[in-house]
Amino acid sequence: MEPIKMLSLLILVIFSSLGLAIDRNFLFNSDRFPDAADVPTLSNGNLGFTVFSDSVYLTGVYNGRGHLSHRARIPNYANIQLEACSNPESNPPYCSYQLDIRFGRFRTIYADPNGQFRLIHSVYPHRNLNHVIVNHVRVQRLNGQGTLSANIRRIPVPPSTDISFDSPQSVEIRNQMFMFQCGLTNEVEDAVFQITRTSVCIYYSEIPTTLVLTEDRTAVEFATYTVFSRNRPAAENELNWLTLSTPSNVERNQESSMNEMWNQYGITVDGSDELDRATKASAFQVFCNVPGLFTPNNVQSFGISPSGIGRNDFQGHIMWDFDMWMFPIVLLTDPLVARAMLTYRTRIVRRAVEGNAAAANNIGGWQYPWASAFTGREVTPTPGAAELQHHVTADIAFAIRQYIYATDHWSWMMTEGCEVAFNTARFWMRRAVYNAATDKYDIEAVTGPDTMNANVTNNVFTNVVAANNLFLGEYAACICEHFMSLHNEDLSEMIRIARGLRLLHEPLSDFTPQFEGYTVGQQINHADVVMLGYPLDLPLNESTKRNNLNIYGPVTAASSSAETWSMQTIGWLDLGEPNLAAENLRRSYQPYLRAPFHVWHQGPTGFPGAPNHVSGAASFLHTLINGYGGIRLRNGEMVLDRPRLPPGTTRMLIPQLNFQRFRFSLELRQDGTFTITQAAMPTMPQIRIIVDGVNYEPCRLNTACTFHGSNSAALKLIETDMWCELKPTELNTRLADQGSGVIVRMSPMLFAIVVIASVMNKFL
Repeated sequence: MEPIKMLSLLILVIFSSLGLAIDRNFLFNSDRFPDAADVPTLSNGNLGFTVFSDSVYLTGVYNGRGHLSHRARIPNYANIQLEACSNPESNPPYCSYQLDIRFGRFRTIYADPNGQFRLIHSVYPHRNLNHVIVNHVRVQRLNGQGTLSANIRRIPVPPSTDISFDSPQSVEIRNQMFMFQCGLTNEVEDAVFQITRTSVCIYYSEIPTTLVLTEDRTAVEFATYTVFSRNRPAAENELNWLTLSTPSNVERNQESSMNEMWNQYGITVDGSDELDRATKASAFQVFCNVPGLFTPNNVQSFGISPSGIGRNDFQGHIMWDFDMWMFPIVLLTDPLVARAMLTYRTRIVRRAVEGNAAAANNIGGWQYPWASAFTGREVTPTPGAAELQHHVTADIAFAIRQYIYATDHWSWMMTEGCEVAFNTARFWMRRAVYNAATDKYDIEAVTGPDTMNANVTNNVFTNVVAANNLFLGEYAACICEHFMSLHNEDLSEMIRIARGLRLLHEPLSDFTPQFEGYTVGQQINHADVVMLGYPLDLPLNESTKRNNLNIYGPVTAASSSAETWSMQTIGWLDLGEPNLAAENLRRSYQPYLRAPFHVWHQGPTGFPGAPNHVSGAASFLHTLINGYGGIRLRNGEMVLDRPRLPPGTTRMLIPQLNFQRFRFSLELRQDGTFTITQAAMPTMPQIRIIVDGVNYEPCRLNTACTFHGSNSAALKLIETDMWCELKPTELNTRLADQGSGVIVRMSPMLFAIVVIASVMNKFL
């Protein structure tokens, strides 16, 4: 038997002996500790760390001025190890390791060579008490006699160069002594937009160096808690709860919180353990970075960096990945959390964003930075990114568009969404340049997601997502016209520019050039054109889509990240090509998941790239939900277009999806049928359900029911009293061929009546 299988069997025996049910696909085991880049990172939406590293990171805590801004390193006082297995990178004997993603913990197991005892050390960030890292050690007697002992140690860590901590002090909380240190980050990111430095506190207790198992006992357990927070009240609030509780209650609370996450995000694939394990690992690496709403100390979300909360890759900066890859998964799964995540874009960085366009380009409107951190000022250290990768501004507007599709949340648009949508559209009005030769608009000097081809004109992804932004801006102006200073001339120009933006097309070869001057065979590192089909959902001729896939797939660089292959997979599924989709599906995850713990990497095997690449994990989930599940969010509807199983599987279950207060699961079966199961809900969704052409009503209040189909389905929003129309995105129309684009206005009294009626309808 292979060593890894023997280890898995041993671990299964251990946990079976403890009365624990095991699903093997949640467990990743190894008898060797991996290389540094393949060590798993654990997070809980607020803090994160790489296992056994010397650093902990908190969301929203940065240090450094301007482009030097980065996640502030906090010393990891929770780095506690079994002495017999310390310095795991040296692979000490008799030590094995397990990542248990069901519970969210990393385990080290020491098997005494003489069979006297076994040690199991667990470390995890608590999901509900989201400032806490838990260490738990169990000493289990086997055939040893008398008193047994085992040593543990807190690994010394270097001081932080980002935070100046005060000297340690002690505090008593419910008759238990804790040490704490508080300090401030050394430097603000921007002197105008960050007035004060960020505070950080660490609480920890002294630990025994030796755990003693007396002769009258079969096992002994020890737990210790380390708290990382932004202030003393938050830390001591959680310590008060911990000191009232028992280790078993703390563990049960973690288990309950993680079960809730798996009930939402835990896509299950039957028939292929490989694909099921990849799916579970991907869901885990995404949702561990998603904030919780109902925790004892609720924390403002600061967006998700491409490598998540627990690492300093990308300096912890927030980029377009957050809006295009991570946010859509959360939106479909939990719209309330998605709305909270949007506040990073709509509130936290707003003040700086308002002036970015004028400061960087001397034009109006709101421009979002390519990389943002604490303030919303541009902090990218990458040359040319700030000056050229402007599509991030429209990507954020696209996330808002998706949120409106999913929720029809007028009141949110009025309080937060309208100003972002409208003012980012104003940025594109100034950014587009009229071309008299074509009687259309160009966007010059840009770099799209395909960074291999920088500083081009009319990058196709940028033009389409900018047009989306412009149409959304006009819609926002209609909804919120009485809250903003508008002119009909501005709005009609907004529509004229959107429709007039160039959409390149080569008629002889019937394909879409990635940018002006692109020649067939030219290498790219991201299939920007393929993204027109998904996620941008731009209507194109089927022949053009096919030619695009055939042209860009072979010239995509081998070093490209997983996202491009995920979009290729969805593109081939849209064309009804399951074999080509299956080939790209394998390319989208197999080279990027690193054994033994299925850690996602930015680069495929043999190429460099950041570890714990949450963006890649999220894009892989897109292939399952939006590709094989066929899910599309559109204006007024959610479509399930020909849902089908991934290759080599017998069943797939997506446990939770949401559309307009309609919550459901989607099950796909081997016989080609599917089932929509509506969850029991206390509110009645204002939708109708169409399955294989047959109309249905939703279930009654607080009642679950099912709808069965074999081809397609749609959830359609029942017509509301909305007087504004979000027009479909259209490009490439000469100005001479365009009609009027001015919005018809309504009286303030009628506006107030409709708003009140809409808000009441939302909450009744």
